[in-house]
Amino acid sequence: MDQTPQHQSDLEQALLAAVGLFDALDIPYALIGGLAAMVYGKSRFTEDVDFVAQPGHMQDFSEHPEIMKTFGFDPKCTWKLYHQSGIDIDIWKDDHASAIIENSQPIQLAGRSVAVARAEDLVVMKLRSDRPQDEYDISEILKAGTLDNAKLSPLLTDQQAQRLEQIKHRIGLVE
Repeated sequence: MDQTPQHQSDLEQALLAAVGLFDALDIPYALIGGLAAMVYGKSRFTEDVDFVAQPGHMQDFSEHPEIMKTFGFDPKCTWKLYHQSGIDIDIWKDDHASAIIENSQPIQLAGRSVAVARAEDLVVMKLRSDRPQDEYDISEILKAGTLDNAKLSPLLTDQQAQRLEQIKHRIGLVE
């Protein structure tokens, strides 16, 4: 990751703590966002760690404040996790969270197996968000050639498919 050493260490610490918390509470999850995009594309700076989690996770958090504290999280907030390292853990609400989690794959990150959203689900989420960093992540994932079009195509709306084609044209993958 192209981060300062301390920031990278804080990101890894927060990532591992969140995965530990999810595992301790038996909450299915998938890593998404910039860190997941780096798995399939190219490193970029990111300030937080993003996940989707099983619906009902907030209740699980609120029922186990002692476990949250054990992993370095403030138990007063359950919709977003505040880690003692200063790194925030965003848990995105997504209508497709269950499918994203089900399709996730275990990948070794920071010395631990982490459930990471597959590249196709990540691209679709990033097309829905449509922020500048999302277009960059999509571009880098496309350049890396890690997408399976047979899995991606059924997930796209017509508008998302058009946007993806625009990105492909912009980065020179299609004429």
